[in-house]
Amino acid sequence: MSTVDQEVSPPPNVNDPAIYDWYREMRDNHPVYQDPVTKWWVVYRYADARQVLTNPGTYSSEMHRMGFPETGLESLPQMDPPRHTRVRQILGTAFTPHSIASFEPQIIRITNEIIDELIDKKRVDLLHELAYTVPIGVILEVLGLPAEDRPLFYDFARRVMEVTPEEMAQPDFAEALGSLQQGAVSYLRERVRERKGKTNDDMLTRLANAELNGDRLTEDETVNFANVMFAGGHISTTMTIANAVDLLDLNPDAQAEVRADPGLLPDTIEEVLRHRPPITTGLRASTREVELGGVTIPANQHVAASFCSANRDERQFPDPEAFDIHRKSEGRHFGFGYGTHHCIGNALGRLEGRLVMKVLHERFREIAVDRDAAVWALPPQMVGFDQLPVELTPA
Repeated sequence: MSTVDQEVSPPPNVNDPAIYDWYREMRDNHPVYQDPVTKWWVVYRYADARQVLTNPGTYSSEMHRMGFPETGLESLPQMDPPRHTRVRQILGTAFTPHSIASFEPQIIRITNEIIDELIDKKRVDLLHELAYTVPIGVILEVLGLPAEDRPLFYDFARRVMEVTPEEMAQPDFAEALGSLQQGAVSYLRERVRERKGKTNDDMLTRLANAELNGDRLTEDETVNFANVMFAGGHISTTMTIANAVDLLDLNPDAQAEVRADPGLLPDTIEEVLRHRPPITTGLRASTREVELGGVTIPANQHVAASFCSANRDERQFPDPEAFDIHRKSEGRHFGFGYGTHHCIGNALGRLEGRLVMKVLHERFREIAVDRDAAVWALPPQMVGFDQLPVELTPA
């Protein structure tokens, strides 16, 4: 059976609220559907999406299966087990819960320093003036890189996130992406070589010298993971921070609760990630013909798990359209991916989200979103804003 020929209305923009009614229609009537434009098989129900994200033998992350050339730039998100397992285990020796928790003072300091520059302004674009700058500043400091190098990674990350699904479906996409990455990759390669054999207390040094039972990361693996931290990690955190500000502004009762009890922030960030995940889809490649959701997907096809739809699936989450900061959904939603490729930097992203919101609430007694002037992000793989103007009232 195939649903590609069944009539389906075109989807609204991913940042149009009408998209959620469209997702519900797809979950009910077209749970696995081949998009006529991209030719991706998009999976809309939670249970089916979980199948895609947890079965790498059938749904591979190695995009060279789709005819993309192997460029030597493959990184953790593009690996399958056992290669992925090996690299992730070695990374785990450097990216420990203790090491992530130790960054709390830096995150608070960087957030306060950026707010100090904004405190006298009554109106700011919170996305560009804080939600972008804090994560980049944090990652630079975590990796032990100078703050003046921020523009290189800011520009690269923005360009990566502006790539459309139509561009990704082109045969020369991997080559084009490799060319786009060259500046950042060359810079990081030099820094990795500088840190080999050193004992500096920064994440790049730990990665360059990470070892598990005598096994070390190759230079390419180290460089590519550091690159992923910039390209993916900072964008996800940026969108999470901006979405948290907007969703709390839209839900004043929840806002008041969180301000009165910062201990609610962990569950609040989880609900932000469920309700409005920063990245829309998890893309895989089918390794064989497979039936999913009553649909037969041929081998060597793009299969995209829709995080936005799955996170609103009423089969998994009661009253899924409600923004409920008391919902216990950590470990179940797809806000930072799921399964084998659950984001290894998720703990850092969650920590940044909680701490930035805590500092914002301490420094400002009111953060009012100018909804008429806000501009949603256009790239279809991001959920969030391109501009988020707010009126600030200092505490």
